[in-house]
Amino acid sequence: MKPFKSFLKLMRPAQWIKNGFVWMPIVFVGRLFYFDEVVQVGAMFVSFCFASSATYIINDYMDVEQDRLHPLKRNRPLASGEVSPTGAFLLTGALIMAALASLMAVHAPLMCYLFVAAYLALHVFYSVQLKNVVMVDVLTISMGFLLRVLAGGWIINVSVSSWLVLCTFSVAIFLALGKRRHEVVMLSGNAAGHRPVLEKYSIGLLDQLVQVVTTSTLIFYCLYSVIGVGVQSEKMMFTIPLVTYGIFRYLYLIYGKEEGGSPTALLLTDPPLLGCVALWGVACVGILYL
Repeated sequence: MKPFKSFLKLMRPAQWIKNGFVWMPIVFVGRLFYFDEVVQVGAMFVSFCFASSATYIINDYMDVEQDRLHPLKRNRPLASGEVSPTGAFLLTGALIMAALASLMAVHAPLMCYLFVAAYLALHVFYSVQLKNVVMVDVLTISMGFLLRVLAGGWIINVSVSSWLVLCTFSVAIFLALGKRRHEVVMLSGNAAGHRPVLEKYSIGLLDQLVQVVTTSTLIFYCLYSVIGVGVQSEKMMFTIPLVTYGIFRYLYLIYGKEEGGSPTALLLTDPPLLGCVALWGVACVGILYL
């Protein structure tokens, strides 16, 4: 039972919530209740869950020595020795095969395989090199979110709004910068020892970048809700206060409580933030479908 728990921990299933971006296109084009298309997007979601777990394992293997210097990451299965490198590699191969099998099960078009392959290649390259390049590391993480959204639209043959692309990209950068800031603050003088690129980030620089991307995220979402959703745009404006509160709440957690190391953990453990996101989802579905 313990090896199973260690392997499950290595896969980081809590992070699968990020793959929810795959569902964005089907929700905002008004086809959430088309059963066949829901099955298609569901398979895409499962594929990204397996693929993302594979990339987490690869990244943990590449960062194992640095993770041992981190007060929290040193408890990860590879860094703590709970899982051997051989076991991790075998699990990675199985996850990649499972990611492809989930697409085969619904006869997904070739482009969907390419999206998953691009996601895997991007994050492997990130683990090997891009995570050490200032600014590019943040942009690479954001590209992963974009691939999820584009794949979610492609598998049901719908075009993804340029406004949705802008919102996704901006939100992803916002979350990535918040994570970087938390790492710099928490690790203090030892930040570079954990991740060399952190030496190139200062709190002042990150604060300015967060300010810029916060503004752009709000502007993009406001424009998307007004002119990008379609016939329900006027009513979608009522979701703007929820998005505003969500962003402000996240900023409060970053600056007021010095949190933000894991956006997923914040979402799942902070009741006001979780409630805001849930209410936003219900509001969007209600406005678009009822």
